[in-house]
Amino acid sequence: MEHPITVIGIGPGTREHLTLEAIEAAEKAEMLVGGKRALALFAYLKKPSKVIDADLPGLMAFLEELKGKTKIALLLSGDPGFYSLLPMIVKEIGAEGLRVIPGLSSLQLAFARIKLPWQDCRWQSLHGRPLEKASLWLEHDGWIAYVTDPKNSPEKICQYLQQKGEGWRQAIILKNLAYEDEIVIKSSIEALAEVDEKPYQPALLLVKGGKKEEILSSQDKSQVPFDEEERFYPGLPDQTFLRQQIPMTKSDIRALTLLRAAIQKHDRIWDVGSGTGSISMEAAQLAPLGHVYAIERKSEACTLIKANCRHFDLSNVTVLETEAPTGLDRLPQPNVIIIGGSGGQLQSLLSTCWQRLQPKGRIVLNAITVETLAEATAWFEKAKIPFQAVQVQVQKMEKAGSYHLWKSQNPVTIFWASKEDRPCHWANCTESV
Repeated sequence: MEHPITVIGIGPGTREHLTLEAIEAAEKAEMLVGGKRALALFAYLKKPSKVIDADLPGLMAFLEELKGKTKIALLLSGDPGFYSLLPMIVKEIGAEGLRVIPGLSSLQLAFARIKLPWQDCRWQSLHGRPLEKASLWLEHDGWIAYVTDPKNSPEKICQYLQQKGEGWRQAIILKNLAYEDEIVIKSSIEALAEVDEKPYQPALLLVKGGKKEEILSSQDKSQVPFDEEERFYPGLPDQTFLRQQIPMTKSDIRALTLLRAAIQKHDRIWDVGSGTGSISMEAAQLAPLGHVYAIERKSEACTLIKANCRHFDLSNVTVLETEAPTGLDRLPQPNVIIIGGSGGQLQSLLSTCWQRLQPKGRIVLNAITVETLAEATAWFEKAKIPFQAVQVQVQKMEKAGSYHLWKSQNPVTIFWASKEDRPCHWANCTESV
């Protein structure tokens, strides 16, 4: 055939992941057919184009009509032969009228990210298929890769497998592979089942297969996806944590907060107004021989904190559901107190915390609103407690097309003070200031 339809795999849809053959074929084509993201990748060519929509029979008729008459490049995400349109095109148009250029599949990208071989992987698409099929291959001795969709998201699949008693298995969620907002979360099915993130993002779920008794008794660490060489550092990326619609201290502010807390490995820490538990998770890793008490008044946030504890495999965190300062008298005296929320009771909370704080202990408070900033300043002044404060506004560079722009976050004021051996007047500071 003089002009076969060229089916091009564009991988994840970024230019750096295209093959030279794919680029050359697109440049020589007279018409480009593909999804909006695929066409945007070759917009610089300024060629006639057709957007692929939900009308696949209409697309087949369009291709059949122009077959052999026009040089068509059909742009498909990933690899055309991996859960893509190639089978339908071969059936409707015929293989003799096609030229196929492979692309990087999501499976290849996923295993490259976790640095493991994938020749023994079983893959299963739950795209438009019953969720019940998720448990078919769990005894396969290797990884099972699930292709997901908005209905059967990675979190939904984990919830189903958790109900089936498979929560102990290792699992990895990979979202937006090869993009700047790429997310890779390694945890257990049990932990990942706790959170259903929305809106849906293109994602792959990997689950470690095999028989339970063999996996749990095996001492072969070479197949564990968690990087043994990783070392903890404060200010973990925000996407590392399991999240819902719960407030979270952002990475850069978290790093500065923990710096001012000066946590030592044996310290006992209170994290008041814990939210997602991001401060607690990092504090627990800074104090492996100590203990963290995550204090939070919202039950859904407490559930999330517990899920993050399992996610990070931390055993030195206790979650206390209470509206502080209520219940703080039941806790052992801390070396460090970090306050991220007060529920409108900042004065009484500060007084209780300062009273319970051990000598030489440190207290750190993050204030977002002007009212909290003023109230905290007045409390420290009235209590005659020396303190320091800085106001930080983080601006993150984000890509916008071919440009880079600064995106501002709300300013945060960080207060900190040490409980030195000197008299103070905290007992008189629960009055209105």
